[in-house]
Formats: sequence, C-alpha cells, structure tokens
Amino acid sequence: MSRLREENRKIRSDYDELQLRYDEEVYNGGSWKKDKERLETKIQDLTKAYESSTAAQAEQQSQIVSLHSQVRELRSVLNDAEADRALLQKARRALQAELESIKLDSVDTSKVSSETELSRLRLEKQDLERSLEEQNDRVTMAFERMKKAEGYATECQVELGKIRVENSELDKLNVSSSYPIRFLLRA
Repeated sequence: MSRLREENRKIRSDYDELQLRYDEEVYNGGSWKKDKERLETKIQDLTKAYESSTAAQAEQQSQIVSLHSQVRELRSVLNDAEADRALLQKARRALQAELESIKLDSVDTSKVSSETELSRLRLEKQDLERSLEEQNDRVTMAFERMKKAEGYATECQVELGKIRVENSELDKLNVSSSYPIRFLLRA
C-alpha cells in the first residue's frame, strides 16, 4: 500500500510538473502570438507608408516632367519673341531711315510740278509714319510677351526646385521605410 501511495505521489508530482510546463507553454505561446500580431501590424503600416511615398514620388515625377515640358515651351516662346523683336526693330530702323530720307529729300512746293505729286508724297509719309507706329506697337507687345514668359519660366524653375527637394525627401523616406520591411520579412 505504501508503495502505491509512493507511486501515486510520484505520478501526482509528474502531473503537477507537466501541468506547470503546459501552463508555461500556453503563456509563452500567447505572448508569441501578440508579438507576431504586433510585428504584422508594423509590417502593414510600413508597407502602407512605402506605397504612399512611392505613389507620391511617382506623382511628383510626372509633375517634374510636366514642368520641364512647360519650361521648354516657354523657352521656345521666349526665343520666338526675341526673334520677332529683333525683326521688328530692324524693320523700325529701316522705316525710320526711309522717313528721314524723305524728310531730307523734301520737295519744295514751288518745285513740284503738280499738286498730285505733293499729295502723293504726303500720303506716303503718312503711310510710313503709320507703319512705324505699328512696328513700335508690335515691338512693345513682343517685349511684354517676352517679359511674361521670363517671369513664368522663373516661377516654373522655383516650383521645379521645390518638387526636387520634396522628391529627395520622399526618396529618403522610401529608403528608410524599405529597410525595416526587409528586416521584418527576413525575420
């Protein structure tokens, strides 16, 4: 009987020991599960941050491309305006020279054989003056267009600089968020 009691105690002791081990495993298993859930949540957050920064970077890249094309167009417009301005100034100088030559060659009214010749010369002078005024207006308008294009090109360059800075910051964020994801995926 004492032997049975002894075996019973031994079995009860083994049972208690196994129960403690089982409780310990259940407790550790629950903490492992919580750690796993916490790390999975962290991975999801990092993945979302990575995807949003990648999307923002792609959007800014498209804006940069758009701004570059606008700058090219503005430079083209500016070059055209400068060429127009140069042509108009050349035409203006030619008209002024012609007008001066007409003034120098002014005909004495007494030497003019007919009244029609005098009126023709007056009309020609008026046409030249009108043409000179039109050329002046064109030069002024071309100069104003050129100034507007230069201003807009400057604004685009500033905006492009800001976008480049934002893009580099997004690249840094992208790189810094990709390291933890790789680390967590390996673990």
